[in-house]
Amino acid sequence: MLHPKRAVSALLGVIILISIVSFSSNPVNSRLNPSYWIPMSLSPPRQEQKPLTTHIVLFQFKPSASHTAIKEVTAKFLGLKKACRHPATKAPYIVSVTGGRDNSKENLQNGFTHAFIMQFYSDEDRDYYVDHDPVHQEFKDSLKGVLEKAQVIDFQNGVFT
Repeated sequence: MLHPKRAVSALLGVIILISIVSFSSNPVNSRLNPSYWIPMSLSPPRQEQKPLTTHIVLFQFKPSASHTAIKEVTAKFLGLKKACRHPATKAPYIVSVTGGRDNSKENLQNGFTHAFIMQFYSDEDRDYYVDHDPVHQEFKDSLKGVLEKAQVIDFQNGVFT
């Protein structure tokens, strides 16, 4: 006669074996596969991520700025993502950079024609970028002949109070 504890263990072993064989060939059900969820259940819980810091920059170019000069400035701005390096890790630290020319029909631009949105992992990374990054400082210095004015606003995503 089969002992109840051994029967349960044997049945559980058969179920796991059948699950691994049947689910491994079907990636749609991979989260049901014990080879996926057993390690996940044994791993430590994920730490809560801090919200990203978003840095929005608006540019109004001087009327004398040529299309070529504006194109150069916008290309340099987008290139900051790769060019700016963290002082400790020497790795790029800007999460993302995007931007473009205004095309709003609301007529509320107040002269600003170009917008850029950058994201940083933390306020500290943004602070380093704004105050100390030599590549950013060089970029800002290069704007003196073509930029009429700039406006900047920063926020942490989802933080309203």
